[in-house]
Amino acid sequence: VTSNTIQNKVNFKAVFRDFKQLTKVGLSLSVVFSSLAGYLIALDNYDISVIILLVLGGYCMVGASNSFNQIIERDLDALMDRTKNRPIPSGRVSVSSAFVLSVVLTLIGIVVLYRINAKTALFGAISIFIYTCMYTPLKAKTPLSVFVGAFPGAIPFMLGWVAATNNFGIEAG
Repeated sequence: VTSNTIQNKVNFKAVFRDFKQLTKVGLSLSVVFSSLAGYLIALDNYDISVIILLVLGGYCMVGASNSFNQIIERDLDALMDRTKNRPIPSGRVSVSSAFVLSVVLTLIGIVVLYRINAKTALFGAISIFIYTCMYTPLKAKTPLSVFVGAFPGAIPFMLGWVAATNNFGIEAG
């Protein structure tokens, strides 16, 4: 084993660790679980290929939202003990690298969810927009941000329902 091989393994571990922190893997997986619940409740028979697409696309969309959030809040994150060691404020990941990751995850998520149906992709895109462009900036300004944040928070269950039925109605809403 050469020193370059060992260095590459260490770098891969560090990059993977930072990816998990940027996308907030625990939070992202819990949101994906909510989408799966919506999907499974809407159907009697499920399609494993749709489940795989929903998990992959959902993780990409939530991970992108979380990464965009950390880009926007990097200056605040640098000031707080709880968040100062995140990849961006600590300097391990540049803003431009995090932005590229966020955009790539968004595009992959939309394409993957579109393979289920167009409505699922649309609601995934709406969720990222509301979370990133409305909820995140409002968090520092008003407690009403919680109301705004409730919409992207509710979309994952609805996303699963729409993935199963290709219909947005009272049940999903």
